[in-house]
Amino acid sequence: MFTVRNTVRVAIMQVGVLVAGILASGLCHRLAAVNGISLSWPPVLLYNYGILGLAIPLIWTALALILHRRSEISDELKALVFLSGILLLVAFAAFVLYADVSPWFHFMWRQPVGDEGG
Repeated sequence: MFTVRNTVRVAIMQVGVLVAGILASGLCHRLAAVNGISLSWPPVLLYNYGILGLAIPLIWTALALILHRRSEISDELKALVFLSGILLLVAFAAFVLYADVSPWFHFMWRQPVGDEGG
C-alpha cells in the first residue's frame, strides 16, 4: 500500500484539489466583486493565501518519501504516514467544497438592487 507510486498519486490529488479550489475561489471573488457582496473568510482565505497551501503537499510528500527509504522505521508507522496523506486530501476537499460552494447560496438568495418587493 505505501509505495512511492501511491505516495505520488496522493500528492498529485492533493495539489489538484487545492488548484481547483483556488481557481473556484477566484470565480467566487469575481462574482462577489461584481455583485457587491462581501465574502466570508473561507473563500477569501483560499483566494488570497491558497498558493501557500501548496507547500503542505510538498512537505508531506518529502516526509513520506524520506520515511519510506528508512529501513529502521516500522511498517505500521509508514502506513500511518500514508494514511495521514489521505486524511489530508479529504480535509483539503472538505475545506475547498465549503469555501467554494457556500458563497453560491449568497449569490442565489440575494435580491437584485432596486427590487425591494413592495
